[in-house]
Amino acid sequence: MRKLIVSNFVTLDGYYDGKDKSFDSIFEYRHSDYADDNVFDFYNTELMQQSDTVLLSGRTSFLGNMDYWTSVPDDPNSSEIRREFADLIAKKEKIVISDKLKSEELGEWKNTTQIVNLSEAPSAIAKLKQQKGRRDIFIFAGRALWHNLLDYQLIDELHLTFFPMLAGEGRPLFDGKPPISFKLLRTRTWEGSGNVLVCYAVDYVK
Repeated sequence: MRKLIVSNFVTLDGYYDGKDKSFDSIFEYRHSDYADDNVFDFYNTELMQQSDTVLLSGRTSFLGNMDYWTSVPDDPNSSEIRREFADLIAKKEKIVISDKLKSEELGEWKNTTQIVNLSEAPSAIAKLKQQKGRRDIFIFAGRALWHNLLDYQLIDELHLTFFPMLAGEGRPLFDGKPPISFKLLRTRTWEGSGNVLVCYAVDYVK
């Protein structure tokens, strides 16, 4: 069975974004020693390399990701690791869970993207997981999507990268979830980074 792996970052006070639902506001408090820290990009690229399928959540998220990642190759300020990630995500099979996204909006990713309605998502993803001879399924960020899939016991591993900062406000990473426990698989740190990766296997309460 294919594993469904989630990668998300979280602040030390448990938030995944900050004021006004902005990711950028979190980084206003980044320690000066980590100003150029991009290990989260490197780790997500590793997971993307190990995956055959990427799940994306909703029309707004999909269009935002497509607009951003298709612009990276032509942006002279883009890092090499983001260029690599952009190349990978363009080529990977992408499943978008959305009731609003239209096929004519798929743009440069139309040949590698399939739209699945929200009501059909649990069964469609369960079928994806049963496919043999294929690599992992990957969700990066996409909190709304993987929160929903936790309810259906479809997430296998949760990889959380703790950023060494306090958001102070924003949306918490977890909110109103059913009882779930986790088994620690491994941890990881990087030289020159304050980030700490913690990888868990999800253990659903019977």
